Amino acid sequence: MIAAAFSRVAGRLLVADPGLVRLQTALRVALACLLSGTVSIAWTAAHHLPVTLVAPAVLFSMIAPLFVRDARRGAWFITLLCLYVCGCVCFAVAAGLSHAPLAGDAGFLLVMFVGMLCQACGPRALGCVLIAVVTYYLGLYLHPTLMELVQTLALSVVGPLAVALAGRVLVPMHAARTLRLAIHTVTLRAERLLATRQSTTRQLPPVAQLSALNEAALALEEQLALLDPPNAAALRERLVDLKVAAGQSTFNAAPDTLHNEPLRRAVERLRNAVRPHHTAQAVVARRSRTTRGIWFADLRAKLCWLPAVRTTSAALLAMLIGHSLSPERWFWAVITTFVVFLGTRSRADTVYRGAQRLAGTLAGALASMILVAALHAAPMPMIVVMLLCVFGWAYYILNSYARGVFFITVLVGLVYGQLGFAIGPLVELRIEEVLVGCVVSFAVAILMMPLAATRHVEARLGAVLVALRQAVVLATATQRADAASATTLMQRAAAMRALDRSWHELRVALRPLQTQRVFVWNPGIELATGSLLSCLHWVRVLSRVEGASDMQHHAAANAASTDTNARHAVASILSQLDTMLGRYHGVAARVDTGAYAADASVSDAHQLQALAQLEGAVAQLAERLAQPNASMHKRLNWALRFKSA
Repeated sequence: MIAAAFSRVAGRLLVADPGLVRLQTALRVALACLLSGTVSIAWTAAHHLPVTLVAPAVLFSMIAPLFVRDARRGAWFITLLCLYVCGCVCFAVAAGLSHAPLAGDAGFLLVMFVGMLCQACGPRALGCVLIAVVTYYLGLYLHPTLMELVQTLALSVVGPLAVALAGRVLVPMHAARTLRLAIHTVTLRAERLLATRQSTTRQLPPVAQLSALNEAALALEEQLALLDPPNAAALRERLVDLKVAAGQSTFNAAPDTLHNEPLRRAVERLRNAVRPHHTAQAVVARRSRTTRGIWFADLRAKLCWLPAVRTTSAALLAMLIGHSLSPERWFWAVITTFVVFLGTRSRADTVYRGAQRLAGTLAGALASMILVAALHAAPMPMIVVMLLCVFGWAYYILNSYARGVFFITVLVGLVYGQLGFAIGPLVELRIEEVLVGCVVSFAVAILMMPLAATRHVEARLGAVLVALRQAVVLATATQRADAASATTLMQRAAAMRALDRSWHELRVALRPLQTQRVFVWNPGIELATGSLLSCLHWVRVLSRVEGASDMQHHAAANAASTDTNARHAVASILSQLDTMLGRYHGVAARVDTGAYAADASVSDAHQLQALAQLEGAVAQLAERLAQPNASMHKRLNWALRFKSA
């Protein structure tokens, strides 16, 4: 019974955390903080130095493991070195400017501007951004003397050493095991979908079922791209088969054993994809070779100028108001504006992120007051609770922001309580500063955010339609001579991955609107997303290619009867997609529908049936998007919902 209970808990943990990546990262963060805190605090206590000297080392141990994700050992240590150098430089500069308040504040704004400008340049850049912001305000807040600065920088070496020990020795990255766990997550979600189909008491909507499976599949795709195992092509092929079988099982009206059997077989094939002898093989990530010009152009395209200007403006206002509330704690308001705008793309995202931070801060402040009062005279339980807060923060901060803010708020309260500060006024001041930062962020988002929620959703929908059109073209054009060639298969796989990714981004864009129940928004988009998910399924079915000999046999026998119908269906599909693209993508549709339709063919009657199903799904999508109550061109009403009498 204990083994069965443990298996159920492990299964739920895997479903929530594909590959247990977040769990391993949180363990590394907690262990690194424990090591760096123990060594640095013991050293300061032995030399009778202020305990504040350990702050940079401990903060580095909290943040760095979240962004050191490289599979190659050399790249892993290069990332760690970049993060450490960035933190030391920013702390030293802030310490030098701390005696000139205006220059220090201006430098803080400059650091935030550069950080927001480079936020989309990859995990390494994002880690440098967060460490730079945190260490800079820490240097301003501590304003150390020259001797204290030297001692702090010397003691900060403990941070990267602890991160390296935790990340390379205590909780190392095992590529084969991580890959097996990611595959196991996908099969668990597929089995849950299968159990839901067979259940008569609970039925989840198809969007929720297939989207959960799609998110786990995307996580597996990321692991395949990062680790690049020898059997990556076979894994991707079996993953596609599983998606197709899951779509067939979900969209089939009769949940009987006959229609669920392909899904069971696909689950078994994917589960058996990683053989034991593969786990012993080295999984090596290949370094992409790009020229300096391509790298520079890609970097320039990723720079976020408008978000940087927006965040800096909000930070300046928050700094002015925060200084009036507290000359020492004003950075809480400024940091709030930074994290609220970090990664947000629309007004709805900003409001959603601000509400999450405010809710997490309020709950964490209350919990910290209770814990400080209960554990003030018990240092060991206090240390255990701090480590749990560090673990919870690292586990949730990148995936569930409100919970991550809750844990970091509790941790801040416990630390200040241990340092002897009065917890009541401190909690009150933190709530006020966070509230100021959120209100300023909302105001700046309303005034300066060029992308409203509806336009953001429309842009994501347009990206899905573009990817859908490309996948249809690749799945139906020139399928006789070169359908089974390696180039064609790679193109179709890449198109389907792009389609899955764009669908995931659309769901992320809709998430703030679906969770902010206090706001009025148009729920008719749910009908459109259901039809869009059906389109994704039938395109995936079309992209499956049989063996070359079988396809040539079917093509020779049925070419006359199927090609004409295929051309008409493809012409209708592309025409409707072009019409929707002209509406939601903001550009005129390409006028090449006839050329693509003339080159279209299918291999057999099964693909012709799938093409007919896709045509019906696209027609339904066009109809639902054209309805007035489902159109996203209508502005969302962002006024608070008033209760009518």
